[in-house]
Amino acid sequence: MVTYKKPTKRDAELLLQLMHSQSTPAMNEAMTWFMKGFSAKDYKEFKSKYPEGSPEYNNLSRVLSMFELDGTLVSHGLLNENLYFDMSGIGFMWDRLAPIVAGWRKEVSPALWENAVWLAERQKQWSKEVWKPGLKWKKK
Repeated sequence: MVTYKKPTKRDAELLLQLMHSQSTPAMNEAMTWFMKGFSAKDYKEFKSKYPEGSPEYNNLSRVLSMFELDGTLVSHGLLNENLYFDMSGIGFMWDRLAPIVAGWRKEVSPALWENAVWLAERQKQWSKEVWKPGLKWKKK
């Protein structure tokens, strides 16, 4: 069960630092490519279209690394999940990422991207149990 914990000023500062660190030209390029150019239905197709070392492979690795870091911070309680999920794009991105990540983990290791997977699952739970349209979920 997800419970609401009010974010602190420190949570906001950390989130802003995280956003700043993830706003590099390379990350912006990776996110733009993912949103506009990424197309693979599973890991097999991903590997075929975007071989290791290709710019596209590196772009997807950057996106997943971002979610891996975010998941690590949230899962350890270092970043307030309500604040994070309120602005994160993982919810609408994960449907496209999940089949790639599943195959990648099967081929390499179940530990690969484990924090990103945890974060996506937690976001689904959060959106069902906490989030309500129109900002009605936010406690004053």
